[in-house]
Amino acid sequence: MTVGRVERVLLALVLVASLVLVSGVANGATPRRRFVIATAGTAGALYPMGVAMAETINKHSDRFSASAESSPASVANIRNLDEGKVEWGIAQSEIASFAYKGEEIFKGKKVDGLQALFATVGSWVQIFVPVDSPVKSIGDLKGKKVGVGSPGSGGEVDARIVLSFYGLDYRTIKPSFMTDSEMVSALKDGTLDAMICTHPLKSAALLDLTSSFKVRMLSIADDDFYKEHPYFVKAKIPAGTYENVGYDVYTPYSRVIMFTHKNANFSEDDIFHLLDIIFSNRDEWRTAHASVDRQVKLETALEGITVPLHPGAVKFFESKGIHVPAALKPTR
Repeated sequence: MTVGRVERVLLALVLVASLVLVSGVANGATPRRRFVIATAGTAGALYPMGVAMAETINKHSDRFSASAESSPASVANIRNLDEGKVEWGIAQSEIASFAYKGEEIFKGKKVDGLQALFATVGSWVQIFVPVDSPVKSIGDLKGKKVGVGSPGSGGEVDARIVLSFYGLDYRTIKPSFMTDSEMVSALKDGTLDAMICTHPLKSAALLDLTSSFKVRMLSIADDDFYKEHPYFVKAKIPAGTYENVGYDVYTPYSRVIMFTHKNANFSEDDIFHLLDIIFSNRDEWRTAHASVDRQVKLETALEGITVPLHPGAVKFFESKGIHVPAALKPTR
């Protein structure tokens, strides 16, 4: 093919592309807005849930396309929402409350642009030790090598809260900052004496641990703990939830909430549209994980939320006949 002919072919292709673009504009077509849903690590329920929800949005929305990303979860997601790096993200209810009020790990760094969307799975503080460990209570962790989660993660914040109640801190134990999967491996090979994680029940990492290694679980049953930390509920992990754990375990429970941020600039109609797609097509994403199927439902979508909702979420839930408490309606 001669140079002149190549140039004519390229020109023709450019003209065709231009005509397609002009035709699209003439017909009122606009590109879909893309946004990111930040979830958690790939070993749990939250990442596959986010992926499945994104696929549902992509299938049914003519205005938006979504993609889910794995992340260090709560703390990182809130910071990334505040910095405009992601548009949606999950966070534990207690961590979001700290951020919104500027407390604990967010002291002096209030994130009051957070806007809640809906509750997802429950998150449980879970403490494991080898079955033959001399550790019988949380106080016995003094001087021990304890996995506490990734640095600055929601799970790591919860570990500090639990340890503090029992008079322990990072000076009186030997903390190891690891992901849940890394803690599981370290507990099995004897590198750790205990691990503390905040996760939905029977996540992949915890099933790996309990199906291949004999463990015991420690309870946090003292009612004073829950009086001191009212964002947690005292919940029971029933006997038999995990292999070889044939007794009830009492532990702090909170909900994992999906959030957006004022800076993401979703209108009331945008959020109504997206929530309507998600909950009208629940069968397409509910099987992403067993805990998602059990817990993420329209009927329980406001449970555990402590940060005001996006106005579009208020409009959506009220349109479904769900009462929205005054405390969850935005005032600023």
